[in-house]
Amino acid sequence: MSNIEDQARYYNNLPLRYRNIKAVVHLEAEEDIPFWDYQLQNAYPSKYHYITYSKNNNGADARGCEQCLRYKPYLTKRFFICIDSDLRLLKGEEGLTAENRIAQTYTYSWENHLCEAEHLQHRYHTKVPNPGFDFSIFLKNLSVVLYLPLLYLVHYSQEPSLNQQWNIHKFNACLPLQPKRKELEDNGKPYIEKVKKLFADALKSLQPPANMTNENLKKEEAYLHIQGHQIYYLILHIGTLLCRGTGVAFKTDILDKAFPINGYSEIENLQTDLKQILSIE
Repeated sequence: MSNIEDQARYYNNLPLRYRNIKAVVHLEAEEDIPFWDYQLQNAYPSKYHYITYSKNNNGADARGCEQCLRYKPYLTKRFFICIDSDLRLLKGEEGLTAENRIAQTYTYSWENHLCEAEHLQHRYHTKVPNPGFDFSIFLKNLSVVLYLPLLYLVHYSQEPSLNQQWNIHKFNACLPLQPKRKELEDNGKPYIEKVKKLFADALKSLQPPANMTNENLKKEEAYLHIQGHQIYYLILHIGTLLCRGTGVAFKTDILDKAFPINGYSEIENLQTDLKQILSIE
């Protein structure tokens, strides 16, 4: 059954056949299940049937956001999709709404939510009472540096010819993921200055975008909109260095400890969308 419409009809009918299932939810990958199930259980506690791949037109298994979006014309409250926003949100892609039964992260990916500054700092301070490092300050100051390169990235990703000049790979190359311990002094100021110079050198030969603002991007929250695994592994490395000798396992005790469900607009928008999708009659 490779026809998208036929597959959608099958998935939509599953909750009618099995009354214990609230909805069938198509995700990008199996590793996304813990995050989205946590969010869905908070929005509407129930049993959800997750699918993490489906058939493409050739009958082969296919995963990822584009595969999810192929079902866009056929989604209902019984069969909907949950995707990472990637750069789509910042690029203003239309139609990714709860009205269309599409839930999105409102960050580049769900990993960004684990790095949300206030929740992260609270978990860190709870486990390490006298930390000498503030993730909120670090991520705020880093975001100010990331903001302009991210605006460039949104602009230069619009066309293939532009994308060759500035793309996600060149962006990531300016963000080293393993700063040295001495670069974390003064809440990471030496590291941030290093990153600032790398981006300045990379952007100096590029034509600035005509529009230097983005309604979906706040300067002090730019870290939420870079690739999720990039910010995740950066924070993991920093936290591991900071927790060395404390008896605290940063990854399990702090970073991966809990998914947020409120406290900042991106996660609250996600929750609002899920509640709307599940209440559509």
